[in-house]
This record gives sequence, structure tokens and C-alpha cells, in this order.
Amino acid sequence: MQHTSLLLMLITIGTKCFGLAREKALAHFFGTSDVANIFLIAFTLPMVLSNLFAGSISGGFIPVYTEMAHKGGDEEANRFTTTLAFAVAVIALVLSILAIIFAPTLVHLMAPGFHGATFEKTVAMSRVTALSMTVTAVFSIFKAYLQIHEHFIVSMFHSVVMNSILIVAMFLGRAGDLRILALGIFFAFCFQYVIFLPYLKKSGFHLRRGYPLKGEAMKKMWLLILPILISTSVLELNNIVSKALASTIAPTGVAVINYATKIQGFVTGIVVTSIVTVTYPRMAKLVEDESSEELSRVMRQSLSLMAAFVLPATVGVVCFHKEIVRLLFLSGAFSAEDVRATGEVLLFYALGLFAIGIREIGVRIFYSRKDAAVPLINAAYMVAVNVALSFILGKIVGLRGLAMGTSASLWVGAVGMLIHLKRTAMGLKLTRGAKNLGKIALASALMGIIAKAAEKILMGFLSPNVALLGAIVVAGVSYLLLAFVMKFDEIEQIKKLLYAKRNKV
Repeated sequence: MQHTSLLLMLITIGTKCFGLAREKALAHFFGTSDVANIFLIAFTLPMVLSNLFAGSISGGFIPVYTEMAHKGGDEEANRFTTTLAFAVAVIALVLSILAIIFAPTLVHLMAPGFHGATFEKTVAMSRVTALSMTVTAVFSIFKAYLQIHEHFIVSMFHSVVMNSILIVAMFLGRAGDLRILALGIFFAFCFQYVIFLPYLKKSGFHLRRGYPLKGEAMKKMWLLILPILISTSVLELNNIVSKALASTIAPTGVAVINYATKIQGFVTGIVVTSIVTVTYPRMAKLVEDESSEELSRVMRQSLSLMAAFVLPATVGVVCFHKEIVRLLFLSGAFSAEDVRATGEVLLFYALGLFAIGIREIGVRIFYSRKDAAVPLINAAYMVAVNVALSFILGKIVGLRGLAMGTSASLWVGAVGMLIHLKRTAMGLKLTRGAKNLGKIALASALMGIIAKAAEKILMGFLSPNVALLGAIVVAGVSYLLLAFVMKFDEIEQIKKLLYAKRNKV
């Protein structure tokens, strides 16, 4: 499992670099201008709905499909998949039409600070981008299908296609042509999934009619989807809340929040998403096989591996928050003041990185057991805390307060999820990994001190960006050495894996 997760992280780094390239293009061509704000809100509508569909449908689909394949075979499971795809297509088409009709209301909810021409242009652009919702909804099922059949890489590589199209659209529309940008978003969302088609065929999937719309598996899916839809949408809801409040705090607020959350998403996308993508189908199978001891081991291993990457990343972002923003975005229309504002917001978003990982793994444990009630309750109080704190802190300290409120709510959700897990009868024995977690935390702190010292020395004879890159290299090397000296569990497992392979040779 760890080997596959590490491989997927390496692949994800490449895909996320395309995401950062998209943000770099946006920052270079449009900075924090009205065009950037309009683009971001119009892009947010299909992206949020796409993520909600992907989270809720895959959350319910993977355990239900696994159960069907386990009991009735792949043929019956594929019939169920076909029926579900047609049902979701119809629902998504209706939602797409409603989104077009009620676009003014949606834009007002997502950006209450938009008025006049900015508001009207955002509504018009959002209506075009909403047309892509049906495609993204249907292919969220096939994305989960590919993950079940262990085509993990292609199931995540589609974002490279999407971001490439968006970058081209930004270049063509760099003069501020919103029509080109709107069509770019539409085509990016629709054509990104073309690469799925040969792999679906390779996995043995063909459209097969015959499974009833009111079948038992369909009933289980619908019962799971609604609570999963709410509970998996927490991060999206938090981002929507932040952007909505940001539009009322500062003219550049939406863009600043976007750039900061994209850097946060770079870390969580590489580590958290990779680990969850690999472990969730496995957890579902372990639940079906009633292997509680192995399930406990997989979760502890997942959390430990996540900590080994997320904690040093958190320290790195905290130490170099403004420097990272400067390196990535300072050019063209993105000013030094934008760097300062975005860096300050990023600092507080970074504090919630590990909390995201803890909660996402915990949520998947409950979904594997087809229990969506606990994640729903957890999501409810988490969003409530975020809305309350973001509103209060946003009034007091501005955009930074939104990031503070979001990170605080993430930790409320993470701690709450651990408490929920402890109350279950699964015997997960999470405290067994506490010693290794302490080693990781100590090594991360020492790495941060070494990296800051290295940057200070390098700044004496190198440019700021080169000095930052040098400090990052020093940080990586020092952390790896500390991991060997402190004997992280992950390092010991890699040694055993390499030793076993050498003996086979």
C-alpha cells in the first residue's frame, strides 16, 4: 500500500504542477483584477459541483460496487454501474439547467460583494461553465470505477488535460476576453475525461442494461449519497464561505483567497488525495472480508505516512509563506502587495493541512462500513464552526481571519473524527502510532530551523528566489537524514521492502 501511495504521490506532483502553472498563468495575465475575480467565481461553480459529485458518488459507489462484485460478480456490478451512470446524467442535466436559470442567485451567494458590471459578467460566464456539469457528474462514477480496478494514475491524470486547456484559454483571452475564458472552462471540464475511455475498456467495462432503477444496490446508493454529499463537501463549503466573505472584505479578496488555497491544495492533493485514493478501495474490501485487524493496521499506516509528508510541508509553508507566494506568482499583474496579502493568508491555511488528512482518512473508514451518519454529523458542526469563526475573525483581522477560522474548523473536524472512531467497536488502536508521530513532529521542527538558517546564509550571495530553492533542498536533505537517524517506521518498512527484493534477485 505504501509503495503504491508513494508512486501515486510522485505522479500527483506532476499533475499538481500543471495546477500551479494554471494559477501562475492566471496571476501573470490577470493578477487580482476584476477579470481574475470573475474567472474564479465562474470556474468555482462547475468545480465545486464537480468535486461534490466526485466525493459523494465515489464515496457511495466504491463500497456498494465492491459489495456487488463480491456477492454477484463483475457482470452484475457493471449493470449497476450503467444504470447509475444514466440516472446521474439525468439528475446532473436537471441541475445544470437550474444552475443556468438561477445563476444570478448562485453568483450572489458565492460573491455577495460583486455588483454592477462585475456581477452581470460573472452571471453570463457562469451560465456557460454550468453546461459542463453533466459530463463531470457522469465521469465521477467512472473515475471511482477506475480506482476500484487500480488504475489510480489515469484516474488522477485527467487534471493535466483540464489545466492545459485552461492555460491555453488564458493566453488567448489575456486581453480580458471573457467569452474565450468561459469557453475555455467549458471545454476543459468536458474534454479532460477523454483519457478515461481506453482504460474503461481495458477494465472490462461496457454499457450493460438490465439492472433495475429501483434495485437494492441503487437504494443503498441513494441512501448513502445525500449524507455523503454533505459530509464530503466540507472543504468546498469552507472555500465557498471564505470567498463569499472575502468579496465583502476587500476588492482583491476572492483572488487572494484563491491563490492561498491553491497552494494549500497542492500539498493536500499530492499527499492526502494520493493516500486516500489508494486506501479507500482497500478499506472497502477489508470491511467486506471482516478483517478488522488489517483495517486497523491500514489506517494507522495511512495516518503515519500522511504525517511523514504533511507535517514537514506544514513547517515549510509556515517558515516561507511569503517567499513561496513570491516565487510562484510575482510577475505581470501580480504585485508585491498581492504577495504580502496572499502570504499572510497562506500562513494560517497551512496550519490546517494535517487536520484535512486525519479527517479524510477517518471519513473513508465510516464510508467503507456504509455509515454516512457520523461523517454527516462531523461535517455539520465543522461547517458551523467555520462560518461562525470566519465571520467574526474576518471582521476583526480581515482576510487572515478567514484562514484562521477555516483552519480552526478543520481541527475541530479532525479531533471530532478521532473521537468518533474511538467510540466505534472496530478496535483501530490508533495510539500505537503515537511514538512515530512524535518523531516526525520533532524532525519537522528541526528541519524548519535548519532551513531558515540556510536561507539566511544563502541570501548573502544569491537572489531571494534562488536562496529559497536552496533552502528547500537543504530542508529536504536534512529531513531525510533525520528520518534515518530517528528510524521512522516508514524508513524501516522501505528498508525491508528493498531487502526483500534484493534477496529475490
